[in-house]
Amino acid sequence: QAGWSRGPHSSCLILYAWRAGPRAEVAKNRQRAMRHGHIFGIVVASIAAEWARKAALYPLDTMTTRLQATRTTAASGTGTSGSALPIWSDLVVMCSMLQHEPRALYKGMGASLIGAVPTSVVYMPTYEFSKMALLKLAAAAPGVKIPVAQVASVATGLACSSVRVPTSVVKARLQLGFSSSVRHAVAAALQNGGGWRGLYAGWYATCVLDVSYALVQFTVLERLVALCGATIARGRMLSSGENALVGFLVGVITAILTEPLDVVKTRLQTQRRDPRSICGTDFGYAGVFDGLHKMVQLEGVLALWRGLLPRLLLKGWGSCIWYSAYTMLRNIMEGV
Repeated sequence: QAGWSRGPHSSCLILYAWRAGPRAEVAKNRQRAMRHGHIFGIVVASIAAEWARKAALYPLDTMTTRLQATRTTAASGTGTSGSALPIWSDLVVMCSMLQHEPRALYKGMGASLIGAVPTSVVYMPTYEFSKMALLKLAAAAPGVKIPVAQVASVATGLACSSVRVPTSVVKARLQLGFSSSVRHAVAAALQNGGGWRGLYAGWYATCVLDVSYALVQFTVLERLVALCGATIARGRMLSSGENALVGFLVGVITAILTEPLDVVKTRLQTQRRDPRSICGTDFGYAGVFDGLHKMVQLEGVLALWRGLLPRLLLKGWGSCIWYSAYTMLRNIMEGV
């Protein structure tokens, strides 16, 4: 009987071990599926939010590009006053665009929507996963203070600029009327830049802009979300309206602080390099800092905020639409 009693007990242990293997595998598969679903939710929400923003506000994007690419005469005293931000002059030009060429404000929208896909695939996933990795690192080393949002923002800006520049170059040429189609814009950019480098014109400026923009944007976003969570929500999740307000404030603050870099980036991407070309203005910018110096010297300090009004509207309302759509879709897809 002793032998018999050991027999069933041993067989139970064997059966338990046999069943534990599949259970562990099922748990791993479930975690893997949840992780993949989390990634999928981030990507889909990011793309949908970006499409919603661009579709709603694309004319403002075109106005911003056109105003930024126009040289002012503020420094010589014959144009816009150098004693105030060029808000009024921007408004006058915007009204003229709406009155005389409303359809032209949608030039390049198709290319912009297509280009939003790779950018969105890189943008928020890079930030989210960089943030998670840094938080794990911070938890593993409690004595080390890591600026999580700032480091994740730099990684996001660097990754985003690598895929955004070609689309931005093509879009700008279409918005300014230099090219009549995407195909022509690509060919002209290649010719103007002496090959494939033409599609990456202003890459360094875009990289500096994207890193600066992401750094300001996510730093302000994290602070505002924490502030609203502590004062308004008081422990509960922020509502759609509260998320929209946070997005709007983030967009406005970021637009004001990064406008000079955006102006230089636009001019570097659209300036005439090929002497045989008749499109574009020969700004003669050799880079970001050279562009900033020449703009201040020739046009006045406030020329750095050329096109601020449409960009304020674009980034303010754009961030409002984007952030509220992104958070809503993430919550829906993750069942929150």
